[in-house]
Amino acid sequence: MENKKRVEHIDWIFHLKHDIPKFLERLKGHHTPGFFHYSLSGDLIDEQEHWGLGNTVFAIKSYFTLGQLDTLPERTRTDMVDFVKSFQSTNGSFFDPIVYRRSFWRDKLSAFKHHDFNNAFHQQTKRAETRQALSALGLLGEQLGQAPADTPKTEQEIDRYLARLDWTKPWGAGSHFSHLLFFLAHSQREEAPSLITHAVRWIATLQRSSDGGWYAGSPSLQQKINGAMKVITGLKAADRLSIHEPRRLIDMALGVSNDAQACDHFNVIYVLKYADEAVEHSYRHDEITSFAVNRLAQYRSHYWPEQGGFSYFLGKANNIYYNAAVSRGLPEPDIHGTVLFLWGIALIAQILGREAELGFKEFIT
Repeated sequence: MENKKRVEHIDWIFHLKHDIPKFLERLKGHHTPGFFHYSLSGDLIDEQEHWGLGNTVFAIKSYFTLGQLDTLPERTRTDMVDFVKSFQSTNGSFFDPIVYRRSFWRDKLSAFKHHDFNNAFHQQTKRAETRQALSALGLLGEQLGQAPADTPKTEQEIDRYLARLDWTKPWGAGSHFSHLLFFLAHSQREEAPSLITHAVRWIATLQRSSDGGWYAGSPSLQQKINGAMKVITGLKAADRLSIHEPRRLIDMALGVSNDAQACDHFNVIYVLKYADEAVEHSYRHDEITSFAVNRLAQYRSHYWPEQGGFSYFLGKANNIYYNAAVSRGLPEPDIHGTVLFLWGIALIAQILGREAELGFKEFIT
């Protein structure tokens, strides 16, 4: 019965390589080469405005996960590269000006509400968009160039950068630790390896032996899991992946549902996958595989087979991206949910030992 259940939960995945490219084709712009819509019909921003950096990044990563990025027509690949690069500033950073304008007041209100002004002027969002753009360009074989000018250059600057983050909210703080390691790893600076070592030592002081998470205070389980995911992505991006409390992370991850939206669904699988590898599949592995199979059933509830994509929320598209309203949140799939669920499926395939059979590829973000 258990094997039959697993087959039922896995079989539908084989259709994704055929269906999702059709969905992505429907999202392609008609006027702007390299542009992709965020959702099928609910976008609030017209294609002909200069926006959609994140949408194209998600499309690139979706094609890569499907193993189809290298088989796209050269013109399509070039259009995507040129479109992403059209958002690059003279200082090397990338950001979407429409997202910036639409998130302006939300950023300010959030800063005052949470007494955290790190993103009051969109600076953290720009850092995140830069990291995402560079990682997507890297998948297309583009040289990443230098790190953004504001990347810390000394151990003292790293200390200040990390200490300013709100580690009582490790989901956000962990993401900016991850960005730091990504930029340092691709900075081509002679001192980068020693700076990475310093940052890794800094973050190690935050890891809790009780549950393996990296945080301060008493954040929610959702924050702990999603924050752990962000820290692990940073360690992996810098090729410094070492998890010192993998069993506690496994215990924590298996004990939560974490299924409010696509990020939650993905992050818990990411934590489990790398914690499981850290113990060489020797701790609660059967429970981890059962958890992964059951998670596929939940993934399927976000899938729209007629359209061929996933929705970020159950039953509807996402409407807010980096604090900016970008869609009406209609009952339809979106490109953001699609890339996250595909990425999660790539990890689940590895957990189940079926990556060769399913043929999904994990990207290093």
